[in-house]
Amino acid sequence: MKTIRLLSLLGLSITIIAVVVGCATSPGPRTSAATGPDGARLWAQNCIRCHNSRPPSEFSGAQWDVVMLHMRIRAGLAANDARAIHEFLQTAN
Repeated sequence: MKTIRLLSLLGLSITIIAVVVGCATSPGPRTSAATGPDGARLWAQNCIRCHNSRPPSEFSGAQWDVVMLHMRIRAGLAANDARAIHEFLQTAN
């Protein structure tokens, strides 16, 4: 069971990497932690730069953990912004 879950997460990670290769990393609207990050707003502002809008229910909570770890690094998100987006995705899932 753990092997299947690990393979699923690995497959998801590989898929995400394949999708974002070549994704433009030009600066887009960002919100600093000082203004109080709002996860839904930050998700819409940052993720839409490279992706079509996807519903939070598209991935499970465990899958969003992997996605956010990868995308925080890839998109250069501030820790507070990434945390707010992750919390939004987890609660909206």
